[in-house]
Amino acid sequence: MSYEKPQKGNPNQFTISQHFHTAHLISKFYNSADKVEIKFLGSDEIEPVSKDSKRFVAKRAWDQKSEHGMMADIEKSFHDEVNNLKSIDQRNHHAISKYFILWRIRHHIAISENQDSDVKGVTGSNLTKEQEENIEKAGGSFFRDNGQVPYRFTNAISLIQQLDEQLAEFANCKWGLLQSEKGEFVVADCYQGLMLLPISPELAFCVGVDDMIIDTPTLASINKQSIEVASNFCFARDWNMCPVG
Repeated sequence: MSYEKPQKGNPNQFTISQHFHTAHLISKFYNSADKVEIKFLGSDEIEPVSKDSKRFVAKRAWDQKSEHGMMADIEKSFHDEVNNLKSIDQRNHHAISKYFILWRIRHHIAISENQDSDVKGVTGSNLTKEQEENIEKAGGSFFRDNGQVPYRFTNAISLIQQLDEQLAEFANCKWGLLQSEKGEFVVADCYQGLMLLPISPELAFCVGVDDMIIDTPTLASINKQSIEVASNFCFARDWNMCPVG
């Protein structure tokens, strides 16, 4: 999908490739070549990619303020939970839920056909490209002379609304930690219908369970569910280590 390119040289240093799933977590699944292995649904071919692969990003799908403000804050709190694992009673379940929801919403935006919005009765201020970018860098948004709003701004507003709405559904969720006894987790490109969040080849957060070690048949069943709920692909550190059944 096409996107609005910044001025030549990107003087305001806008983030162009925006991850729908945090690059930090993808790197937790790196193999010795600093890659993960992607498999697309219906295919047995493996594509080795890095965390910055086009497979994991949208192109300027939401505004700079969201990317480096709210979203960065949500990711930081989640990373704290991943990097400093606590007992289930001490875990910040709200931070995990908030990131899980953010991942789902960003993925939906990333695979959607985004279009600028037309607002009737509104005109812009004949802004130059430089002026528009200065406004966005300062955390603002703008209308263009034809009454259009770039979709990255409307996506950001929609994202905040959806995040607030879905957080209410997760208010009482507790995320248990599953640890594989043998074998590794598969990760879906997104989890819309399964409350699972793999955080390393051997570990995954899961709603409604206690912290526990799981055997190979259980891991195989969970991996099968990840593949079933995926939108386009799944990834893993090493597919040869991932039982599915």
